[in-house]
Amino acid sequence: MSLFSQLHLLPRPFWVLVGATFVNRFGVFVVPFLTLFITRNGNTAAQAGLAVAAYSLGGFAAAWIGGWMADRLGRNITMAVSSLAGAVCMLCMSQAVDWRMLALLAFITGAITEAGSPASAALVQDIVPPEHRVIAFAVQRFAVNLAWSLGPATAGFLAEHSFFWLFMVDAATSVVFGIIAWLFLPRGRQTAREHAGWNHAWQSIRANKPFLALFGACVCVAWIFRQTNTTFPLHFERNGLSLHLCGLVLAMNGVMICLFEVPLAAGLRQWPVKQVMALGYILMGASFLTFLVSGSLSAFVLMMVVFTIGEMSAFSRQQAYSASLAPDDMRGRYVGFLSFAWCAGNTASSALGMPLYDHHPTILWTLNAALGIVAAVLILASRRNRTV
Repeated sequence: MSLFSQLHLLPRPFWVLVGATFVNRFGVFVVPFLTLFITRNGNTAAQAGLAVAAYSLGGFAAAWIGGWMADRLGRNITMAVSSLAGAVCMLCMSQAVDWRMLALLAFITGAITEAGSPASAALVQDIVPPEHRVIAFAVQRFAVNLAWSLGPATAGFLAEHSFFWLFMVDAATSVVFGIIAWLFLPRGRQTAREHAGWNHAWQSIRANKPFLALFGACVCVAWIFRQTNTTFPLHFERNGLSLHLCGLVLAMNGVMICLFEVPLAAGLRQWPVKQVMALGYILMGASFLTFLVSGSLSAFVLMMVVFTIGEMSAFSRQQAYSASLAPDDMRGRYVGFLSFAWCAGNTASSALGMPLYDHHPTILWTLNAALGIVAAVLILASRRNRTV
């Protein structure tokens, strides 16, 4: 089946979600430059790391609340409430200076804005048949990364003039997404009140060994991925390179994904899912070893190329693989629970990665590579009991 034939089979509500996601993700201006925003307000790198970690910590609450809301109240309502309330939080955070206040606001913002993520993934699972989910998640990532290729480049130029505009545009795009979700997206599958609690989901999850292995792998990968938003821009600046160049290098990630991931997902549709995921994890972690050799612009470019190849190999397959392991009436909570893994990895990476970078960057880059190998081993050693 050709790529265009596969795309044609995806339902119309999915394309509405993709368009709205593009608008929202284009405006994710704050997170990539949050570390610099905090340090430029007179706070240390370690304090900035704690504040960024607070955002990730808020994701724990988001996963818990968002997973339940997605299954009980509906996908579109959860996404709308999360986005509209998150816009208000972004504007409040733009006015803070002290790292302690920034950490508090970052926690609240993370808890609210990330609560919509389980609903978005669960809605794709609701409306897209299993055999088309890899290509569907690849298309969704195309939208996210097309926005990412344009957003950080724009944000880099704005950041050199005023960080306030980063928060303003971020909030505005969240409002647009919230309105579209409320008015134009389906509610999706809902679970009866008596079966929507976390106790039912936990009983299922703890018996699902392949899903728990995926959970462990995601903790490792989340650590690695967070470094692109924390130590990567800081290492870029400390090597004497301009911020607008940092934005352009970060944007390479989105450009490559937009050009290659959807055709790659379609072309490798029959390849073993877990093996391709494992290779991707290894490449993502190993990409940071480039910094052991050089801190030049070309080294940052090479690192981003290798990292992105790994990401393209792993992430759309990871989402489809996760969906194949979730019971139909627990999709929101399964996605939410897997978000705990990302929250744990992100929080640890932000809180510990920054001080480790200050102490000795070489140890951090080596640790990233080791975690990529651990994630790959966890996936390859697990036995899947359902098909993607």
